[in-house]
Amino acid sequence: MTSLLGITLFVLALMLAIFLHEGGHFATAKLFGMKVERFFLGFGPTVWSFRRGETEYGIKALPLGGFCKIAGMSPYESDANFLEEDRSAKPAADPTPPERQFRNKPAWQRAIVLAAGSITHFVVAILLTWIVLVAIGIGTGQATTTIDRTVSLDQGGPSPAQLGGLKAGDQIVAISGDEVATFEELREALRNKGGEVITVEYLRDGERHSTRVRAVDQGGRGFLGFQPGEETRRIGVLAAVPESGRLFWDTTVATVKGLGGFITGLADRLNAPEPSAGGGAGGGGEVRDGGPIGIVGITRLAGQAVANNQWAIFVAILIQLNIVVGVFNLLPLPPMDGGYLAFVLWQVVTRREVDLRKIVPVAALIVGLLVMLTVGLVWLDITNPVDYPFR
Repeated sequence: MTSLLGITLFVLALMLAIFLHEGGHFATAKLFGMKVERFFLGFGPTVWSFRRGETEYGIKALPLGGFCKIAGMSPYESDANFLEEDRSAKPAADPTPPERQFRNKPAWQRAIVLAAGSITHFVVAILLTWIVLVAIGIGTGQATTTIDRTVSLDQGGPSPAQLGGLKAGDQIVAISGDEVATFEELREALRNKGGEVITVEYLRDGERHSTRVRAVDQGGRGFLGFQPGEETRRIGVLAAVPESGRLFWDTTVATVKGLGGFITGLADRLNAPEPSAGGGAGGGGEVRDGGPIGIVGITRLAGQAVANNQWAIFVAILIQLNIVVGVFNLLPLPPMDGGYLAFVLWQVVTRREVDLRKIVPVAALIVGLLVMLTVGLVWLDITNPVDYPFR
């Protein structure tokens, strides 16, 4: 099941991330006295815009990103990124003096402006990690008596927990009159109950209920048929600061390493079996780990996380998304920020400027490949979606 609320929240979070990314470029450019000519969300034809001071703000038809147009990013008058060209663009109010042009600022300032978008994603990821640690908590690996989900029998029939009306979120507190507080105590209480009719007492929404079920006999031990929830541990406000940084670093390193296996992961998804009719609860075929997932697939996973009331998973998806986008934008490929950063480094080392007009065909080729990749992943997300892995 997918939650419309989860999908809506994820889309809003994605749009906010885009806004903050471009806002990072905007704020640092203004800080260093550069002239920001245009600040837009989206690409393609302009839907709505207005000018305030020296900057034109607006929204474009295709919500696939955004851009912050800073004057003087090349030595040519018409120096806009080809993605940003729009005949409906309003002319600049005044010519840009040389001292306010991007290309005439110190290299360290240009580098900060270019990296600011990705840095914003990283800051958001660290902040969200801190929120999870403080407000939601992280798993300790210890099972609890709370039901995470019920499971069917190996033969395919309903389990005792399902027949007894137990569901996710119920906390088992007693077995046939024996109180249980931990998962180990629950296992002990079921040790010799295989095949017996037992009374299961549980808490649901703070109220105590009971149900009678016949436990399945598994070598003398009673089997109810549910996946236990995991114990979570919250961290103090101050203690969560260094822990957030550590988790962010570990995730970022894993993301960078994961980029190396992108092609093989994509091949695995292309060769994966099609989902069977009436597939699993996630709606797809076999679970496929490690393969890239497109924006449709990520949105679907976020919706399912909310549908399953797994808010920590929802936030974790947002954290991973911000880290992936931040790292991807720093790749030394035009027209991404990392490509322009590479040009700045080239100029510092060689004392020569890069002719951006010669780079445009390369950038256009890269954009074309990215568009093809995006369309391909969307197609895979629709025709052969990945099962929801967080059961």
